[in-house]
Amino acid sequence: MDQSEARQDRSRVNARRRSWAVSRRSGSRVPSMTRRSSLAERLGGKFTVAGPDETPQMLLAHEPFVQPGYADLNPSYEQASNAKPVWSLAKPLPRVLRSGMVPTKEELLQSRRRAQNSQRLGIDIDPNDLERGQVSQTFNPRKIIAQVEDARLQRENNLVRKILSSDTVSETGSIQRASTWSAPRDHLPRVEEGDALTESVDPPEDTHSELSEPGEADRLLGEQGSESLDLPPIDEKNCPEDLHPLVQDLVEQEVHNNHTTWSVIRTQHREALAESLAVFVQLTVGFCADLAVTLANAGNPNTTAWAWGLATMMAIYISGGVSGAHLNPAITAMLWFYRGFPKRKLPGYFLAQFGGAFFAALVAYGVYYHSIQYHLATSLADGNIIDSFVTSQRAPWVTPVTAFVNEFVGTVILTITILALGDDQNAPPGAGMNSLIVGLVITCLGLTFAYQTGGALNPSRDFGPRLALLALGYGTGLFENMYWLYGPWAAAISGAFIGAFMYDFMIFTGGESPVNYPVERTKRAMKKSRKKWERRLHLAREKRS
Repeated sequence: MDQSEARQDRSRVNARRRSWAVSRRSGSRVPSMTRRSSLAERLGGKFTVAGPDETPQMLLAHEPFVQPGYADLNPSYEQASNAKPVWSLAKPLPRVLRSGMVPTKEELLQSRRRAQNSQRLGIDIDPNDLERGQVSQTFNPRKIIAQVEDARLQRENNLVRKILSSDTVSETGSIQRASTWSAPRDHLPRVEEGDALTESVDPPEDTHSELSEPGEADRLLGEQGSESLDLPPIDEKNCPEDLHPLVQDLVEQEVHNNHTTWSVIRTQHREALAESLAVFVQLTVGFCADLAVTLANAGNPNTTAWAWGLATMMAIYISGGVSGAHLNPAITAMLWFYRGFPKRKLPGYFLAQFGGAFFAALVAYGVYYHSIQYHLATSLADGNIIDSFVTSQRAPWVTPVTAFVNEFVGTVILTITILALGDDQNAPPGAGMNSLIVGLVITCLGLTFAYQTGGALNPSRDFGPRLALLALGYGTGLFENMYWLYGPWAAAISGAFIGAFMYDFMIFTGGESPVNYPVERTKRAMKKSRKKWERRLHLAREKRS
């Protein structure tokens, strides 16, 4: 072969290489000379100021290297990131079934007896539309209530039928029948909020035939009106009184590594430990920033707002995937009431948040100890040092009402923003951006609400340092002004609850919020919880006696 032929062969190979490029991320060949897709095409015409979703290529680019054998020795690494619910400020909040959402047997019977509310009022609507919650627009509240009750009855009836006719429940919340099919867990279908529950596995033919035999009507739950509302019969005999326990434990037990004795202890208290560490880092950085500006007597007070925002971002990155990095007892209590955060975890979180704040104040005081002593010796006033740790009425003209409103409004805005960032049906930011955005929110709120009171917006951020200063010998004068009670406590907690109510009332559609399911269900769930705690406390008293 002469040189000219060799050059021709090389040119043909290079042309093929230029025409077809191999994507290392996707493993597929893509033409390199094809027209690049526009942003509108990639987003399907759906634009949002929150930015586009991450592409598969971007997700693969952030995957770390995992050496073969690592997952065998560390089984928790292969566990899905959403294997258990985490009420985190670093990502969308979980969707959970709460006691008030699941009907009891008595409630289901009563609803079936009152079926056909929409037909009684002469509303012509497709039952399938009702099940999807597509209520016809009307200004008549009675017609709206009738359609809503019929729609809820259909959805609850389908859920109960699936539960009673199913053998197992997957960790994703979908029902699977072991007798008819078995799919790999990684490929089980997920039922998203708003999806109709009619596309489910049908009950076995023999079960249906038994329920349809003559003379069995006494065992069925309210066949009356089942043709119009498409309410299939349910075996009342096999229907338990309380259906919630059948669906509340759908999540598998978390997988742990547990290499050492301490790892077992840490696993049992991992969330509280992570929350305490995050609060400690956040407040240590914040207190040190306040002290630096105070002692230098030359800094811009707005510097501290940026420091607190960045410190909050650091804290969320530290424990956002473990404890959720609530950093605030008011946020934790709000997530319990409005998003189903387990109340059994509340004491541990509160202790971690107040404990982290207490030790953060001690460490910050120790870091600046000599500078503080010099400042006290030259200025003859310790008010500036105290203000670097706790919040208060910063000026004589700031009345108690003004201080309360300042903390209340700030916490309302903080709570609304946090719930918006955690709502996966709104406009959640991309992966890893929640922490940065919440940090910027804290910076903004510091610039906005810190002038009059210092902007605690958080009971532990104020009360923990007060206890630390009390231990350092600053005296009980820290508690003479009742601001510490009505400001960081009353205003922050009430602001968190009112802010959550405002967001759920105007925007949120998830059923886990008490705003979105009937009041009588909420009362029943609270009554049930109260009885459970009464039994626990009674047993505790018996053990002590």
